[in-house]
Amino acid sequence: MVGFSFIIVVSPSSWRGSCVAGDGKDLIMSKNVEVLLTEDVLKLGNMGDIVAVRPGYARNFLLPYGKAIAASQAAKRQIELLREQAARRRAEHEGQALATKKQIDGMSLQIAAKVSSGNTLFGSVGIRDIVASLAKSGYEIDPKQVHLHESFKQLGTYQVLLRLFGEVEATIEVEVVDADPQGSTMDEVLASAHGEEAVAEER
Repeated sequence: MVGFSFIIVVSPSSWRGSCVAGDGKDLIMSKNVEVLLTEDVLKLGNMGDIVAVRPGYARNFLLPYGKAIAASQAAKRQIELLREQAARRRAEHEGQALATKKQIDGMSLQIAAKVSSGNTLFGSVGIRDIVASLAKSGYEIDPKQVHLHESFKQLGTYQVLLRLFGEVEATIEVEVVDADPQGSTMDEVLASAHGEEAVAEER
C-alpha cells in the first residue's frame, strides 16, 4: 500500500490584514493594527489618538491594561464627533478670552496694603489679591490665569501677565499703595505697643 503525505503552504501575505476586534482576539499575525488610545501612552500618543501598532503590543499590553481599544469604524466616528465638539468648545472659549482681553488689556488696578516700614509691605500682595481686585471691577479671572514670578512685597507699580486661554494673553498694571498713608506703619504700631507694655511692667 502506497502512503501519501500532504504539504500545506501558507503564504505570509495571508497573515496580514486589518483587525477590528474589541477584545484583541483577532489581533494575530497582522503586520500592524489600528487602536484607539483611551489614555496618554508615553512615546505613542495621547488619549483619543488612533495609532498603528504591532499586534503583539496591542494584544499583550494596550488592550488588556485598558490603555486602548480596537479602532472600529464606530469608535473612529465617535472620536471624530468628540473632536468636533471639542473644537467648538475651544472656539467658544477663545472667543470669550479675546473679548475679555479687549476689555482688560492695559487696564490699571490699585491695591491697598499695610506697610511695615518705608516701602516694605506688612505681608505681601499676591494672586488672590489681584483676582479679588479684578472681581470688584467686574471681571471673573481664574487664579491659574494670573502669572507672577513672586508676590509683591514693596509699594510700587507692577506689570502682571494674564494667560486667558491658549495663546490669548493680556497685561494689566497693578499699583500697590499704602492702605493708611497718614497713619503709623506697622513697625511704629508694634514699637508703640511694646513701649506701653514696658511702662506697664515698670509700674
